[in-house]
Parts: sequence; C-alpha cells; structure tokens
Amino acid sequence: MSSILIVDDSPAVLKIVRLALSSQGHEIIICQSGESAIETLKSNPKIKLGIFDFNMPGLSGLDLIRETKKIKTNSKLKILVLSSENKPEIISKALLEGADGWFIKPFKNEELIKKVSELVDSNDSF
Repeated sequence: MSSILIVDDSPAVLKIVRLALSSQGHEIIICQSGESAIETLKSNPKIKLGIFDFNMPGLSGLDLIRETKKIKTNSKLKILVLSSENKPEIISKALLEGADGWFIKPFKNEELIKKVSELVDSNDSF
C-alpha cells in the first residue's frame, strides 16, 4: 500500500487517522507540527499522500501546503486537508494553493478511508 504522512497537533486525531488507515495496510508516518513534516517530506521520497490539519500552531496547514509544493515540485504527492473549518473561502484558498481535497472534522472512518483510497489510486494511475 502507500506511505501516508499525517500532520496534526492533536494526538487524538493522529491516533484515529493512523488506526483507520493502517487497518487498510498503509504505512503511516506521523508528525505533530508542520515544521517536522517538512523535514520528513525532504527525507522520505516514498510518501504518496499528505493529510494536513489546517489550523496548527507554528507552520499552518496553508503554509505547509505551500512548502510541500516547493519541496515536491515534480512529485505525484497528493494533499488532503483535514479540518473543522468549513468556510468556502478558506477551502478555496487551500485548493488553489495545491491541496487535492478537503475533509471536515469530525468524520466517519469509512468516509476518510474511501477518500484516501481515491487519492492514492489516482496517484497510481500516472
């Protein structure tokens, strides 16, 4: 399966997402800050999907999207934003900056698994 980077400042969210996706056979890498995620992205070329929280202290989700796109310029890496925000203008900004999807918290594990499968499968078709 795929290597997935999950970035969230909430240990509870990290645990829920990790359990849901590892149950599907994915290799899960966890970071609790955008800064550590940048270092992980630089050192791990196998990551196919990043799941980023939008509201984080330090490097925000939007900044993390921008930095990821600078690091992974020729990559097929997909980005899914996981957030409690549901304002269209915020979602649009993230999508314009390079996110491939937006997922609202709280969520059902089955729906997250389905969305992740769609993004990962679209990666494999290149």
